[in-house]
Amino acid sequence: MKDTQSNRRGKPTLVTFDTKGERLEWFSLGDQVMGGQSDGALVPSEEGVGLFHGTVRLDNGGGFASVKADLPEPVDATQWTGIELLAKGDGKTYKIGLRNSANRRSIVYQHAFTPDTEEWSRIRLPFSGFIPTWRGKTLTDEAALNLSYLASVSLFVSGRQVGEFQLKMQDWVLY
Repeated sequence: MKDTQSNRRGKPTLVTFDTKGERLEWFSLGDQVMGGQSDGALVPSEEGVGLFHGTVRLDNGGGFASVKADLPEPVDATQWTGIELLAKGDGKTYKIGLRNSANRRSIVYQHAFTPDTEEWSRIRLPFSGFIPTWRGKTLTDEAALNLSYLASVSLFVSGRQVGEFQLKMQDWVLY
């Protein structure tokens, strides 16, 4: 299993958006899988800011946009409490998703957050707050997230938050 890269503060970096670093390949997984018309993409920059943007539409039963990236190797996060990032939003609520498998049909553990629209917000998402979901529905009888084997990460805008969206983020680090 891979130890993540360490950033300037000595915290391991789970995801970097710096185009000069070891970037992940993000794939759009919007509501098109069920006939929807929403779209979303994640674009990294030389400044180390990731931009998750697109449009959520309700046409044809849609209502969400997401992107997913597989980690190069599974990460053992058992010695950490959660994920921390700096983010600036647009008033919408977003979710970070973690999976114990690279299979996009596997259970995804999600944690919601709503960053400030004016200033960069420090967002801390404790692993204990990640909720198991399957196709947007909460699972009540599922085991907790296996922190010893984080295999993929994802980002969602859901809950029928119609219209254009834009979320700016800096590196996701373990705290």
